[in-house]
Amino acid sequence: MCICPYKEKIDMKTVLFVDDEQFVLDGLSRLLREFRKTWELKFALNGKEALDIVAREEIDLIITDVRMPEMSGLELLEKLQAKESTKSIPVVILTGDQERTLKRQALDLGAVDLLNKPINKEDLVARINNVLKLKEFQDIVIEKNTALERQLVISQKMELVGVMAAGAVHDLSNLISIILGYSNLFIEESSLDKEGAMSIAKIREAGKKASDVVTHILNFSRLEDRFSILDMGLLIDDILSILKVTIPKTIKIQWEKPPESVYINGNAVQYQQVLMNLFINAIQAMDKKEGKLSVSLHKLEQDGDHWIRIDVADTGPGMERETLDKIFNPLFTTKGPGKGTGLGLFVVKHIVDEYHGSIDVVSELGKGTVFRVHFPLELEEE
Repeated sequence: MCICPYKEKIDMKTVLFVDDEQFVLDGLSRLLREFRKTWELKFALNGKEALDIVAREEIDLIITDVRMPEMSGLELLEKLQAKESTKSIPVVILTGDQERTLKRQALDLGAVDLLNKPINKEDLVARINNVLKLKEFQDIVIEKNTALERQLVISQKMELVGVMAAGAVHDLSNLISIILGYSNLFIEESSLDKEGAMSIAKIREAGKKASDVVTHILNFSRLEDRFSILDMGLLIDDILSILKVTIPKTIKIQWEKPPESVYINGNAVQYQQVLMNLFINAIQAMDKKEGKLSVSLHKLEQDGDHWIRIDVADTGPGMERETLDKIFNPLFTTKGPGKGTGLGLFVVKHIVDEYHGSIDVVSELGKGTVFRVHFPLELEEE
């Protein structure tokens, strides 16, 4: 049987040691010589050098001295924790027995463990093994959670398709009845007078409406995982055109569309999910009573960054503080049994976070609720 020479390399974990004393790094290299087939050892003389290595290579564990020139171990830890791409790398801090204040600071900043100097080989090996096992378990959990969240997003999207289809069936049936009725009238008439011409016009109008509704629903139901430049105003137009034929006549829609197009980069389906969830949530909050769904789109600039803000407001009963604190939690719903999954606003928050946006809620009992969603305005995919 042939043993692949790269198999061990693929399974090896990489440990980065950071210390400003070269003789300390040399000593660590000698101390762990027998583990070189188990771990790939990397060495850096200061925090800046360590950050360069982390930027180029995948590091599974960092063990760093706390006192170093240019950049201390605490500063290195703080910079690692500040970046999404590096904050999951576990960091063990090397300190002296008397440095209790530094130990507390290190733990507060996110260090996973502490090692006292001088380093004991057995203690060092045990700590490395424990931290690497913990990170492996954490990576598995993160991977499974990511897959679960993806499934929840897809499942909730299909639920929205069902809600739209169920609500549109009655109206589509009426539109088809109009088409059939005027078609029969046309067949019975031997000649086309003014009234006949008007009938055909109505047939065409009803047919176009039916075709548009079906087209919008089909477009929404197609899951596409590609990014593109989108006109957010047109996207909102499409969604509201679906809702107008499905919501109760007692609810009015006020759409403040900006005079100029607002373009944004992203996945159209994900933006549709955010908007549709917020619109349906607002409509259901008004519970078929007289009310108004207000939608507006704004282009903003703050501290040199460009954003779009979408406001979705309803004139429903509003929410108490206790409810507001829970609305983005998965499976939380104020609806009765069988009337909601509690995933709608959770999915909204999940997608907004993916785009590094934000969502704020303002609600007043007896007056209604406003959701404000901010998305970074980018014209090119990163």
